[in-house]
Amino acid sequence: MNDLLRHTPSLSLALAMSALQAALQHAQNAGVNVSIAVVDGAGHLLHMAHMDGAPLLSRDIALNKARTAVSFGLATHAWQERLQRCSPAVRQGLPLQPGLALFGGGEPFRHAGQIIGAIGISGASEALDSACAGAALARVAQLLERVSPDQN
Repeated sequence: MNDLLRHTPSLSLALAMSALQAALQHAQNAGVNVSIAVVDGAGHLLHMAHMDGAPLLSRDIALNKARTAVSFGLATHAWQERLQRCSPAVRQGLPLQPGLALFGGGEPFRHAGQIIGAIGISGASEALDSACAGAALARVAQLLERVSPDQN
């Protein structure tokens, strides 16, 4: 392997579709209408769904949650606690940065210790958005357990 190049695994479209389906099913079971965005390890949109009746702006918020989660490798619900340990300047300035969503509903996907993508959910309560993202996280983990190290 060349030290000048990075070789990083990333979410495939098939895995992104499985994640989205798990989140969609959880939202339907909960009786909520949400937008769902799945991004690859570089933050590029792979798959998106906007359920009938979901708020229009939830599309952009879902994508922002996914990109925030993949960028920092941190679930978006964890930002409130993290910001408490930061300086006042960071606590005030970071939430104002374009494209960041520092509230629940975004989860990074990991495999073999690396961030391979993320999901963002928006349109319901923060708790329900997070629960839908958690369902996708569980589905991806389940599917990746079937992959042997030699297949990575």
